[in-house]
Amino acid sequence: MIICTVCGAQNDALAIVCSSCKSFLQTKVDNLNLFETLWGLMETPGATFRRIALARHKNYTVLLSSLLGCSLVFGVVWYKALGASFANLAMLVLSGAVAGPPVGTAFVVLLALLIRALGRIVGGKGSFKNVFAAVAYAASPVVYSLVLVFPIQIAIFGIYFFGNNPPPAVINPALYYVLVGIDGAAVLWSGMLLAAGLPVALGISRGRGAALAVAVALILGACAFALRLV
Repeated sequence: MIICTVCGAQNDALAIVCSSCKSFLQTKVDNLNLFETLWGLMETPGATFRRIALARHKNYTVLLSSLLGCSLVFGVVWYKALGASFANLAMLVLSGAVAGPPVGTAFVVLLALLIRALGRIVGGKGSFKNVFAAVAYAASPVVYSLVLVFPIQIAIFGIYFFGNNPPPAVINPALYYVLVGIDGAAVLWSGMLLAAGLPVALGISRGRGAALAVAVALILGACAFALRLV
C-alpha cells in the first residue's frame, strides 16, 4: 500500500495518483531495459517486479516467452525420449526453434490466465498484462539455461541427449547429471522468482503469493506426470 502524503489515504501499491485527492504518488516507467531488468531480478527481485508492473510497455515479454517455448519443446522431446523421431540433430533443433515461439506464448498466456483466476480467489486484483509480464520475466532462469547449458548438452551428447538408445546417462553419467541438475536448478529459480513476482502483479501478500506459486507448481507437475503417461 502507498499512503498519500497529502491526504493520508491508502492506495494500491501500483497507483500513480491518489484515489482520494488525486495527488501524484509515483512515476510510471516508460520502457524496460532487458539486461538491467534481468540483473535486477537477480539482485532485488521484488523491487524489479514492481518496476516491471509500473512499466507502460512490458518490453521483451514476447521474446522471453518465445525462448521459454523453445526450452519447453526441447524439454518435452528430452522427457519423452523422442530424439529418434527426427532425422538428425539439425532437424530437431530447427523444429524446436520454429515451434518454440508460438508454444511459449500460448503457454505463458494460459498460465497467466490461470494465475489471475486463482489470484482472484485469494483477493488479488492485478491486471492480466502485469501477470503475463511477471510470468515471462520469472522464466528468465530457464532462458539462461537454454542459452548457456543447452549448447553444451548437444555438443557433448548430440541427438543421443534426447533418446534412450543408448541413454545419455550411460554415455557420460557425471556430465549428464550435472547438466540436467543445472536445468532443474533453473526451473526452481524460476519458481522462486514467480513467488516474488505474484504479490506485486496481483497485489497480494507474500505468503499468498508463495502459496499461489506452490499451487501453480503442483498443477504443472501434475501436467508433466500426465504427459509421461501419454
